[in-house]
Amino acid sequence: MFCHQHQIALSLDAILLLSPLRAHASSLLKMDSIDRFALAVLQEAQKLSFVNQREYCGLIGFDQNNRLIATRPNAGEEDSCVPVDDEQLDMIASYHTHGSYSADADTETPSVDDLIADFSEGINGYVATPGGRVWVNSLESQATFLLCENGCIPIDPLFQPCEAMSPAVSYTISELNQREENDDGDC
Repeated sequence: MFCHQHQIALSLDAILLLSPLRAHASSLLKMDSIDRFALAVLQEAQKLSFVNQREYCGLIGFDQNNRLIATRPNAGEEDSCVPVDDEQLDMIASYHTHGSYSADADTETPSVDDLIADFSEGINGYVATPGGRVWVNSLESQATFLLCENGCIPIDPLFQPCEAMSPAVSYTISELNQREENDDGDC
């Protein structure tokens, strides 16, 4: 499964065999191979996130042999993470988890800073939430889209859904700013 000390490579067959992803087979059919690869990488990073109560992040791209790979998840802080760059990687996306569940934080959508960071790097980004959602920050659309719903990857055992802050299926930066402004702390 591991190609290099700092890289992860998964076959499409291995991705489809991952149990939480099998439960969402109809969603998988609508995704491209990079989306499915990112889901598999985030599934593993998500487990680390919950155990260690911090964000994990990395990069996705192509190696010299044009294989899709990801850097190993880098441990960040409780609410931030900086991926380790790999000079040999033709980077196409970032990935990160939102750490473990906290009633004090709106972690079920990407943050404004998440989108700004990806867009300023000129790449897409994948974000996993404690509720098991995965978002894709689309450079082309300058927005984030829900790739798969609550529970498509592991859910933090401490996670509590919040009806008052239930996420939409997409957001622009201005819409995420509005969401932050409207967050009255309920839940």
